[in-house]
Formats: sequence, C-alpha cells, structure tokens
Amino acid sequence: MQLARQTAIFRSISEVLNRSYTLREALDGALRRICELMDVEAGWIFLHGPNPGEFHLAADVGLPAPLAAASKRRMSGDCRCISMLREGTLREPVNVIQCARLEQALPQLAERHRHASVPLVAQDEVVGILNLMLPPGRTFTDGELDMLEAVGHELAVTIQRARLFEQVRAQEHVRRQLLQRLLVAQEEERRRIARDLHDHAGQMMTALIIQLAQLSSQAESDGNPLAPQLRRLCDLAQQGLDELRKLVHELRPSILDDLGLGPAVRWYAEAYVRPAGLQVHVETVGLDSRLSPDVETVAFRIVQEALTNVLRHARAERADVRLDRRGDTLLVMVRDDGVGFDPEETHRRTLGLAGMRERAELVGGTVQVLSVPGVGTTVLARLPVGSP
Repeated sequence: MQLARQTAIFRSISEVLNRSYTLREALDGALRRICELMDVEAGWIFLHGPNPGEFHLAADVGLPAPLAAASKRRMSGDCRCISMLREGTLREPVNVIQCARLEQALPQLAERHRHASVPLVAQDEVVGILNLMLPPGRTFTDGELDMLEAVGHELAVTIQRARLFEQVRAQEHVRRQLLQRLLVAQEEERRRIARDLHDHAGQMMTALIIQLAQLSSQAESDGNPLAPQLRRLCDLAQQGLDELRKLVHELRPSILDDLGLGPAVRWYAEAYVRPAGLQVHVETVGLDSRLSPDVETVAFRIVQEALTNVLRHARAERADVRLDRRGDTLLVMVRDDGVGFDPEETHRRTLGLAGMRERAELVGGTVQVLSVPGVGTTVLARLPVGSP
C-alpha cells in the first residue's frame, strides 16, 4: 500500500510537470501538489541563479506570515540549507535542517524551526533545492525520502529542459532580430541605389539623349550622312533610359512607399507581368488602411518572387494574386495554372522558395507552397499585421 501511494504521488506530480507550459507554472503546480500529498504545512523552492553560488526563490506555498511579509524579503539571501548545498554537503534528501529563516521569523516556536530539504540534481548538476516545512513531531520515512529524491530529480530535469528551451528561444529571438535588421538594411540599400541611379545615371542619360537629338536634327538639316546613325544612337540611348527606369522601380518601387501594398502589386503586375505574356488578376480585400512598412515590404517581395517563378518555370497562361486582410492577419496568395512541380524536389533546388519563407519568418509569418504536377501551384503566406 505504501509503494502504491508513493507511485500515485509520483505520477500525479509528473502529470503536473508534463502539462505545464512555463517553468513558473510547473514549479507552482508541482510544489502545491507535493505539499498536499505529503501533508506538509509549507514548501518553497530555491533555484540556482545566473551567477555562481547565487540562489533565488522560485516558488512557494503556504509560507508563514512573517516569511511572506514585505514581498518575501526574508526569503532572500543565504541560509543553512543553501550553504550546505553550495558546500556540497547536501547530496541527498534530509529529514531535518534547523532553518535560520524560521528561527528569525518564528522565534517563539522552537519546534517549528526545521524543514526537510531535497536537493534538485540532474546529470550531476545541482539546479536548486526543495524545502518542506514539517508539522511538529512529523518526519519522513526512508521510503518517502526516496520518493522525494525521485521527485527532486524530475523537477531538476524539468528545470533544465525549461532553461534550455529559454536559451533556444532567446537565440532564435536574436537571430530573428539580426535577420530583420538585415532586411531593413537591404531595403534601405535598394532604396539608396535606386535613388542614385535615378538622380545621377538617369540625368546623364537624359542629357545624352537631348544632345544626340540636337545633333541628329542638325545633321538632317545639313544633309549630313551621319544623321541616320545619330538617330539610331538617340533611340538606343532612350531604350537604355527606359531600362534604367524599370530597374530603378524594380529595386525599390516608390509607389510602395507612397501608396501602399495594393497599388504597388497592381503596378508590378501591369509593368512587368502582363508585358511578359501572362494574364494576371490582382484582388485586394481589407486594405483600406496602410500596414506597417515591414509587412508591406515582405508581402510585396513574396508576390514579386512568386510571379517571377511563374514567369520563369510554370509555363502558365494565368496567375491570380489575392491580398486579404483578415483581422490581425494578412493572407497573400499567388496561384497559377502552370505545369506545377514536385515540392520535395523543388525544396532541394529552392528556386526562391526559401527566400520567401525567410522573409515571412522575419515578421512572424509563414509561407506554404502547394503544387501538383500538371495542375498548377499556389503560394500562400500568412503575415501578422500587428507587431510580431
């Protein structure tokens, strides 16, 4: 019966740990369950801090009023159990430790100056200590101490796992911040290059065209045989200026900054997609107000990359673009009626799909690619409208 009770207690505490989403929730829930099942008056957990030898209160249940007063001021600093843990003399659960905190908080109740202590150890690493305040005259049996040792190990493993998860999440947050800065820097560089091309190279080309046109007119009026060649040079210079203007708009379309995502996508479809022989239909829903610059830029680049892939690889006749804001989410869909592909094979060759996913992740979004050979392809991005 004792073994069955201990097994039930251990299972109950493990269930609390496994269904908790945060370390604080896990410690609070497990400690409360331990105090209930072990029939103790109070309990608290100290965890190893970021600095060597430093411990802090991580969870508590049923603290005596003097210990809970003044924002639990008495629960900070050193005590005997922590000193023993730090010195390496507390390696296994012990039944009785005379507690300096309880002596200070309850000086008139000498029989309540003690608690049981369970070191929280996993993989030879001490992560903290569990203290349980016993009622007067109560001690744990050897079997209960063994069970508490197993519980302590389970707690320690949970703490290690939570801390590793926090480290991974922090590293992912840093990575995302760096990538977002890269995205901003990239777009700023695009904007700078486009502005320089427009202001400098564009003006030089315009001046060249004007001078060639004047020379051509003068040569024609003088009957100079070089007049046709000058006219051809003038036409070539005009074509070069037109290509330069297209390059400037493609690098960073000013319409995206001035008018927003919907007009920019329509302009891109009319200026680049239709002239290439692809029928394209653009539909926007819920874009009456502007979105954040990051989201608009990411959405535009996803549409741009998706349509570029359609022109290069799909052999399609029609493409549909839909921008649909639904609450706090912007849905970006590009669908074509082309030859399709095997997503697994294409993932290995990328074709810009990885770039679209990376851009979406920078603002906390996702990109899904659905394709069937001979049927067509759909690119669907979900981007949060608010701050990610």
